[in-house]
Amino acid sequence: MKQTLTSKLLFITALLVVASASVRADVLVQATPDEGRQPRLVTDSEGGVHLLYFRTRLSQRGAREGNLYYRPWLAEQRRFGNRIKVSSTAFNLQSYAIARAAMAVDGDGRLHVMWYLPRNSEYFYTRSDTERRSFATQQQIVTEQLAGIDAGGDVAAFGDSVAVVWGAGDLSREHERTMFARLSRDNGATFGPETMISNPDLGACACCSMAADYLDQNDLFVAYRSAIDGVGRHMQLLTVKTNADGLQSASYDSVASLQEWEASFCPLSTNDISRASDQQWLVFETESRIIQKQLPDGELLPVAEPFTETRQKNPAIAVNAQGERIIVWGEAISHTRGGRLNLRLYSADGELSDYRLHDEIQIDDFSFPAAAALPGGDFLVLH
Repeated sequence: MKQTLTSKLLFITALLVVASASVRADVLVQATPDEGRQPRLVTDSEGGVHLLYFRTRLSQRGAREGNLYYRPWLAEQRRFGNRIKVSSTAFNLQSYAIARAAMAVDGDGRLHVMWYLPRNSEYFYTRSDTERRSFATQQQIVTEQLAGIDAGGDVAAFGDSVAVVWGAGDLSREHERTMFARLSRDNGATFGPETMISNPDLGACACCSMAADYLDQNDLFVAYRSAIDGVGRHMQLLTVKTNADGLQSASYDSVASLQEWEASFCPLSTNDISRASDQQWLVFETESRIIQKQLPDGELLPVAEPFTETRQKNPAIAVNAQGERIIVWGEAISHTRGGRLNLRLYSADGELSDYRLHDEIQIDDFSFPAAAALPGGDFLVLH
């Protein structure tokens, strides 16, 4: 009989001696500014922290129409700066976390933002100026491979390289869907053609979002959920090699047991990747439990048991310059609920700290938590 994920977790936990790790970082937990939802946090190469979030129009009480906004973290004042509008036109907040917007920062300090409007089957893209004081007029970044798009994409940046990644294909034939990308080598000023980057024989889960980041200037890493024969919804770890001419090759890591998820339904799951100094980490969900992995070839590790027997969903991870890391997620019973905020804090040696939240914090429905390492090494968590 196939071993269940729960029994795997219990077995692994029994082998681990979890100490109360010495962690120097403090954790600052805050609500997203402006009563915003769906926060995304990224950190640049200088340690600056940047926030993207959705804010509804204040003039329409209870309405879900609004815009994406950006705020910088002011390190000396330990607060966010003034908001700057990102999206050129207002749109409705999406009902699912899988439709969330994505943001990345390149080597020149530009912010790159990608978001998704399912009603119109559109992906939009914009980028900031190098001082991050304004954003260009939004543009449709995908015009050809739009068949059956049903979840948000991701954007990645490294140096002058920028990539937008998404999944497409007939919704009734998930086992043939696949991943696509457009690549830029001029900081997002221009993009190459819409190019298939994954193996269509693996399929691609229609309503699960993915995570993408550069391992270096030429290697783009993509974590996405397959749909082998419509049920093999495993976490696929794909490395795409690129150069100035575009896509060169693509290869997969082998699928370990903690990546496997046999399901005839769509999990509506999300992933997250974070980089700091020489460390890069991925978090994702398998069978309703959060799994972590250091990239490119670290060990797969479960994060924690839930408060109760419910689903762990929408994880985010941050790593500070000292190598300490924090993982946050929501404990919820459905994909539309934000759930109860939970987190785990690890030392630079990978030992689990005894830090726990003292208060019960509820994440807004249709939203999720975000995390970032602040200058100095402390962590910021938004809900």
